Amino acid sequence: MSIVEIGALAQLVGALAILLSLIFVVIELRKNFRQNIIANSLQRAPELDKLNYIQMDENMAKVLVKGYESYDRLEAFEKIQIEGYVNQRIHIATRAYRDADDVAFALAPDFLRERMKDSLVTLFSNPGMRECFHSMTERDLIYSPSLVWTMVGEEVLAQPAG
Repeated sequence: MSIVEIGALAQLVGALAILLSLIFVVIELRKNFRQNIIANSLQRAPELDKLNYIQMDENMAKVLVKGYESYDRLEAFEKIQIEGYVNQRIHIATRAYRDADDVAFALAPDFLRERMKDSLVTLFSNPGMRECFHSMTERDLIYSPSLVWTMVGEEVLAQPAG
């Protein structure tokens, strides 16, 4: 074997080593991305608990009761509170819905998606919350309203006549 053939063989081995290194880096990046999604979902899990605690506050509970009945009858400051609450609920549900395949662990992703859908269906079963959603959508304050429509369905978000 000549020195030229050895050099060519060394180049081939070097090229294969670089290719294997790149494959390894891609695999590790994908793992890291999935781990970040799971870690973010674990950090977001307490968000829903915080919302539950917030709505247990007497003042917020009063605002929610008024808001469930009619968004238009709320005072300006109450609209801000309701909009923040609705936006937070939507963010939690849509993130969990999108990331269900990566964060569902032993639960089926469809189960998690169904839970998020049910959460929003319950929220939007109240006329005031639908009014709030439509008002915020018109003002472009809802991130990904099309995903909310897909999750919840037109029959739930339809504004009642009158």
